[in-house]
Amino acid sequence: MLKKLIIILILVTAIALFALAHRPPKEFVLQTDVLNEASGIDFSIQNKQVLWSHNDSGNKAEIYALNTDGQLLSTLILKGVQNRDWEDIAVAKDPLSDISFIYIADIGDNNAKYNSVYVYRLKEPQLTGKDEILQSNEIKTIEINYEDGPRDAEAIFLEPNTGDIYLISKREEQVGLYRIAYPFNFKDKNIARRIASLPLTWVTAADLSSNGKQLLVKTYTGIYKYKTKLDDKKNITLSKEAKKMTYITEPQGEALCWDAKNKGYYTLSESARGITQTLYYYK
Repeated sequence: MLKKLIIILILVTAIALFALAHRPPKEFVLQTDVLNEASGIDFSIQNKQVLWSHNDSGNKAEIYALNTDGQLLSTLILKGVQNRDWEDIAVAKDPLSDISFIYIADIGDNNAKYNSVYVYRLKEPQLTGKDEILQSNEIKTIEINYEDGPRDAEAIFLEPNTGDIYLISKREEQVGLYRIAYPFNFKDKNIARRIASLPLTWVTAADLSSNGKQLLVKTYTGIYKYKTKLDDKKNITLSKEAKKMTYITEPQGEALCWDAKNKGYYTLSESARGITQTLYYYK
């Protein structure tokens, strides 16, 4: 009898743990149509429970603040720059000044034809909580050349201890992880050096946890979590194995970020005809 009870308890525990690991995400219907071609998302540092997002190529040079329920809070217009092919966004503190900056990655290049790609950096604003339109013309441009030639990319993240920018290419059978070393040159080109390959393809987004210890990488069909650390040369290194995370396949999911406490993550897709555009939160 005792043996049977123990077996039952083990089975119940296993079922509970499985259910916990595979519980469905929270769903928030997007309360705006300004992000029909959403291509990046990241959690604000300056503003509680706020997400920054943007559209991709050919759209307005604007980013949008959403609350975590999917409501539009603010539009931030970037003066003096264009949206050639914005593909991802990151919010990170400068390791020297401790100022929170927004980094917008104009790194899309479907045909690998651009000698340079760009990351635009601007100071993250403090929002008032009202529906507002803001403008910024204090934008610095980080021009980037890949050391091994032009390529398409849709994923950016920053390492919080070093301040380095990392890009992940999109289309290879094993995509490349590239490092742009801090401090950045705002007057001349910065070189993106390939430091590793990942056994993934069609990478559309990435986000590093605020403590620098866990990296989420998204493809069109899955999300993968790597453990991370810095090596002796201050390059980021990834665990050999990645954990596949819970993910509901979206129509064209190209946006991913951690929450403020690195306990869960958000995804957002471009809109699709007949499908409600939804902000997903997994925990």
